[in-house]
Amino acid sequence: MVDVPQSAEFILIYKRVQQLLAQSREAYNRLSARQENLMTILDNLGEALLITSDDGRIEYVNKSARDLSSKELLGRKISEGIDNYYIGDLLDEVIRTGENQESEINMYYPKRAIKECKIIRVALKEQVKHLILLRDITKEKELEAMRRDFVANVSHELRTPLTSIHGYSETLAEDDLEDRETVYRFLKIIENESARMTRLINDLLDLEKLESGDAAFNFEEVELVEVANYVLRIVKPLADEREVQLNTDLEEGIFIDGDFDRLVQLLLNLVDNAVKYTAAKEHGSKEVWLRIYAQNNFALIEVEDSGVGIPEESLKHIFERFYRVDKARSRKMGGTGLGLAITRFIVEKHRGSIHLESEYGTGTIFKVKLPLKKVFE
Repeated sequence: MVDVPQSAEFILIYKRVQQLLAQSREAYNRLSARQENLMTILDNLGEALLITSDDGRIEYVNKSARDLSSKELLGRKISEGIDNYYIGDLLDEVIRTGENQESEINMYYPKRAIKECKIIRVALKEQVKHLILLRDITKEKELEAMRRDFVANVSHELRTPLTSIHGYSETLAEDDLEDRETVYRFLKIIENESARMTRLINDLLDLEKLESGDAAFNFEEVELVEVANYVLRIVKPLADEREVQLNTDLEEGIFIDGDFDRLVQLLLNLVDNAVKYTAAKEHGSKEVWLRIYAQNNFALIEVEDSGVGIPEESLKHIFERFYRVDKARSRKMGGTGLGLAITRFIVEKHRGSIHLESEYGTGTIFKVKLPLKKVFE
């Protein structure tokens, strides 16, 4: 009878211990799951995150931070793990002053990038940690540079015609206007410069609509030969005037899903450029070829000229806004430097691609590839 209460008490204690162990395991599992979830969240951050001890040794790195070095980062100092001494200098400054630091730095591994670096001092109960955040701002800086270049280019493009208009208008205002030939010549220059400004503004507005997605496209079944014939009627007088021979090889019955007016704009840009730059050639034959044919479920448009060609170093820039191979000649021809950028966007809106081949001094060929109508059916 004496042993029964002792056994019951033992069993009671045992069960309580078991309950406490089960609760501890459950709490541990919850804590582990929370820690694992936290690590997963940090690993999925776009920014690189590193945590260092008070002496600057790395205690934690997320996935983005691990990608910044080919070395094992844990346990190393920043300067030993990441090939960028600016981060180490900023961290040393935080350790020395206790104040957070922020700066923009250039990094070259795994590729060149501009990073916004923030180092934050965190005082815990018994220790101090440092959070290092590295945010990639390369695209932001590139867009900022593009905006600056865009404003500079537009200003430059507008300045020349405005200066001409102002100068000739001022001369006419001060003249007695008796020399009708001179007056007519000055007014013609003013008219040409005004038309040039109008083309530039219209192209800028058109390009902005295309880039922003605000340009309306009326897609319907279009036969490319109809587009070509429409463009040839416009360009032929210019080609005849400049003694450039237009050659065609047009396969009929090639239909695509497209916007007729935009396709005319696309082809007109290419053929008009081909005629103008071929006409600028001083010696040799002056010919332009326009070919349209089907191949492997795609419609192919080729515009080839026997003009001055494009230097190899300019090929990769040819579709950029305001880029000109020969700036003086392009302006003389009335170009805005936006035509090929607009052409590229129109091709992309038609789910197509465009590229070119050129040999300086020999000629250039632009190739446009568009899906046939049946691909969408």
